[in-house]
Amino acid sequence: MKNVVIAVAAATLIKAVLSFELELTSVESYLWMCSRHPALGYFDYPGMAPWMIALSTSVFGESVLGVRALFLAAGALTALFLFLAARRLYGERAAEIAGQWGAWLPLFFAFGAWATPDSPLLLFWSATLWALAHALSGGSPRWWYPAGLFLGLALDSKYHAVFLGAGVAAFLAFSPDHRAWLRRKEPYLAALLALAAFLPTLIWNAQHGWQSFLYQGVGRFGERSFRASELLSFPASQLLLMTPFVCIGAWGLGFKTLARWKEASWQGRFLAAAGMPQLLFFTAVLFTRTVRGHWTAPAYASLAILFAAAVARGGMWMRRLHQGTVGMLVALLIPGALMLPFVPREWRTGWEQLAVEVSKLKPDFVVGREYHLASQMGYQLRPLPAVEYTAVGQPSKA
Repeated sequence: MKNVVIAVAAATLIKAVLSFELELTSVESYLWMCSRHPALGYFDYPGMAPWMIALSTSVFGESVLGVRALFLAAGALTALFLFLAARRLYGERAAEIAGQWGAWLPLFFAFGAWATPDSPLLLFWSATLWALAHALSGGSPRWWYPAGLFLGLALDSKYHAVFLGAGVAAFLAFSPDHRAWLRRKEPYLAALLALAAFLPTLIWNAQHGWQSFLYQGVGRFGERSFRASELLSFPASQLLLMTPFVCIGAWGLGFKTLARWKEASWQGRFLAAAGMPQLLFFTAVLFTRTVRGHWTAPAYASLAILFAAAVARGGMWMRRLHQGTVGMLVALLIPGALMLPFVPREWRTGWEQLAVEVSKLKPDFVVGREYHLASQMGYQLRPLPAVEYTAVGQPSKA
């Protein structure tokens, strides 16, 4: 475990350094704006990310690092939960590989730091896997209860967590050696705990015409039309975010486990059921609209453990590919973080520069054409009010 703790600490330190030098993304500033208006939920997302930002800034201040502080902690905990889940399922060697991937792979590195819903989603998804690993491997049946709580918190982070609940249910239904759980109370009580944790989001939607559910459901399919270029850009994004070695290994082993379901170990069936439904869903959706590369992030949290076990069992070339992948990422990220302060600030602070120019006009408030612009100006010019065109009668996300 020592090597994983060192890797996680080093990755977190690098992300903190980068937060000193890089502006908030537009999504982060939008969620910061949401956090200024406390609510049980919001139109675009459930409430977890704005709640975390509100708590983080109340403790650490309104700087970029203050906004991201709790999300940096969530990213570190995600890697540790991947380690702990893998150790329970497959042993120490596989756990070290999974933990290092949780620290350094670009998808986990970036979205385990930015103040977006993906950070708490990854945290609570991996925590659910950890608790279920104990429950399914002969631990106390009470492990189902934290699993249910974590699943509910994952749903409060991003609706994508529904794939984990559905995957676990499918695993229990089609896995003969664990089907007996369906005759016990613990999984059902865990489901009730998940529902209780998800209650704030349900209440907000009930009070607002189910707008968030409708937007993130059927509403998403009308946003963009299919473009043939997506058939190349989406796979490319997966290879980039997960590295070719881990991405191809995760997909290949996931498909192999589904195809040989009866012969696969129960651990493999559990992880494939927890990860593959989301990958398959977004691959199918690709033919109807644009799919962003990071939407599959939690699926890889499950499949990374599955592939880490294969690497641990594999020969020398598999371990060398793993070591080479991690070594390459470390060699790129550490010098990059050290060199960034020497890059001219005007090359990496466009929103800050725009805010300076806007402030010279001495405005009483700012109206932006769309919510990204309004949110960035709201953060950069705080406490000056900033809104988008909803304020003048043109509907928008906010």
